[in-house]
Amino acid sequence: MADAAESVNKDMKVFAVDSQAFPPQVSVRSAGPRLSVIYLLLAVALLGVFIEAGFIWHLYSRPATTSDIQKVEYIKGEKYPFPRSSQDFNEALPAKLPKAESKPAAFLQIASPASGGNGVLHWRADSFPGFMRGLEYKNNSLYIQQDGHYYIFCKIAHLENCNFCKHQVMQCTERYSSQAIELMQSSRFICAPNKSQWRGNSYLGGIFQLFKGDSVFVKVNNSSQVHGEAYENFFGAFMV
Repeated sequence: MADAAESVNKDMKVFAVDSQAFPPQVSVRSAGPRLSVIYLLLAVALLGVFIEAGFIWHLYSRPATTSDIQKVEYIKGEKYPFPRSSQDFNEALPAKLPKAESKPAAFLQIASPASGGNGVLHWRADSFPGFMRGLEYKNNSLYIQQDGHYYIFCKIAHLENCNFCKHQVMQCTERYSSQAIELMQSSRFICAPNKSQWRGNSYLGGIFQLFKGDSVFVKVNNSSQVHGEAYENFFGAFMV
């Protein structure tokens, strides 16, 4: 009997079970918060995708302007990022260009007779291309209506037949007791022995500071020497 028990014990084998061989059971309650965080992140990512898609749709749904086309062509490396047609060029311009500020100006031509005998020349602004803007012409003088710096010019054609010719641009102003003062002068004396009469030209031009109420006029020592057509004798001024 004892021998049978010993043989049974020899044939029996003992197995030990390791607790680490099986994965631990995860609690459903502990996994819940983690899944909530993951779902929240996915929702935020999807929301960002939808918002970006909305911006892209809005960008491509509105009509493209010339500036947008130029920017895209510039980014792509186009050689000519400017409007390629007259229609594109017109779209690039503003609807209405600002109007340039009109400055005082005048252009006068010689009148007939050229002088009343005192050497002061007479002019006219009613013949083409004469005009008057922002200035006043009276008493053979140009009157300043606005303070500023003006370029004054005058050109006359005259005869030189062994006579002295003096060409002057004069100014009258209250700052000098309204007495005429000389701004510019040209003097010439030419006597051509082989010709009884020889024609010459005299041009005067310069920038001067003038004030409202000042006047400028042209004077010669002998008006009978002034010769030529209207386009050869002119007088004017403009603000610079």
